[in-house]
Formats: sequence, structure tokens, C-alpha cells
Amino acid sequence: MDEGLISRRYAKALFRHAGGRDLQELIYGKMKSFQENAAAHPGLQKALQNPMLPSKTKEQLLATAMGIHPAGEDIPAIRRFIRLLIRNRREMHAKAISRMYEEIYRTARGISRVKVTTAVSLSPEMAGKVEAFARGRAGENLEFIYKVEPAIVGGIILEIGDRQYDASVSRKLKEIRGEFLKK
Repeated sequence: MDEGLISRRYAKALFRHAGGRDLQELIYGKMKSFQENAAAHPGLQKALQNPMLPSKTKEQLLATAMGIHPAGEDIPAIRRFIRLLIRNRREMHAKAISRMYEEIYRTARGISRVKVTTAVSLSPEMAGKVEAFARGRAGENLEFIYKVEPAIVGGIILEIGDRQYDASVSRKLKEIRGEFLKK
């Protein structure tokens, strides 16, 4: 079965289930945590695909990656969802399902993502100016993702939905190089 179809079905089911219990926002936060942890620990995907790993261990791995710790808070809806994934042998699709859940949540709430790429970390004052600029272009319901990429040398790249504002030094250097090559 197609991974996209699997992830969409499970994500939609979780979203509908969470909506009836006012847990959509909380689960959205857990899915974001899972995405961050999965990116930080690439071995997680391999562990979830390992058929020799016991179901209980996979359940603990998924719960921990979502930020649910045994001694801390417990969200029964997420626990049941994790068990459902494992019982149906879909745990290896957890990353795609969480990404799809985030997409469904943002679409339902009218949230646009804004990706801000800079060469160095922004000060709070500068981040506020960037956010004000983005809100002026795309509205109020925005989610900001900051990324530091030294390769752009300086300046900023701002992606709002499908639009991109590239005021990076690396782009300007490429333009200058292109001008020299033309002459």
C-alpha cells in the first residue's frame, strides 16, 4: 500500500478523533516534537522497522519521541494511537503520519508556515521585525521556523507558503558572478 495513502488515512483518523476531545492542538505539538526527535535521531526509524524489537519497546520509543515520558503526562488518545500503529504494523510510517497530521492541522486552522533562513541566529528584536514583515505579506495566522545556514553568507531568505524572498549575500554573489561571465 502507498505510504502517502497510509499516512493520510491514519493522520485524518487521529485528527477526527482528537477533534471530538479538544486534543488537536496538544497532539499537533506532540507531532512536532516527534518530527524534531526523528530528525535528531536517525536511528529511530531503523529501530521502528526492526521486526525483532518487541512491541512494548517500540511503544516506548514512539511515546518518548513524541515527548510523552513514563513519569510525566499521559495522553490516552496518543497511547491508543501508538498501540494501533504497532498492532497494525504501521509504526514505520509514524514519521510520515506525523508530518501529514501537521499538514492537516495547519490546513484546518488556516496556518501558513514561514521559513526564515539566516547565516547567524537572529536577535529577538530582529526576529520581531522579520515576523512583522511576514505578517504584512501573509496575514496573522503564521508559524515561524528559523534555520541557521552559514552557506548563505549573510542576509535572509524568507519563504512564505509558495513565495520566496531571497535577500541573501550568496544570491547576490551569484548574480554578480553571472554578470561577469556575460561580459
